[in-house]
Amino acid sequence: MIYYKDTHIFYDKHYDEIEELREEYEEMVGEALKIQGDLKNFLAWFAFEEVAYKIASDWDLI
Repeated sequence: MIYYKDTHIFYDKHYDEIEELREEYEEMVGEALKIQGDLKNFLAWFAFEEVAYKIASDWDLI
């Protein structure tokens, strides 16, 4: 997840799961996610951070 080519591959491979996370997030906050910069890079990092947050929450680290 360092270079755009890596985040683009991650996005393409996990598109359906990323879209599901995005939809859940938008429903929770009540507004559309404001995408900044490169779409695939932004959403790949969004998904990575969202899953990391969920894991940390499950382990009571947050």
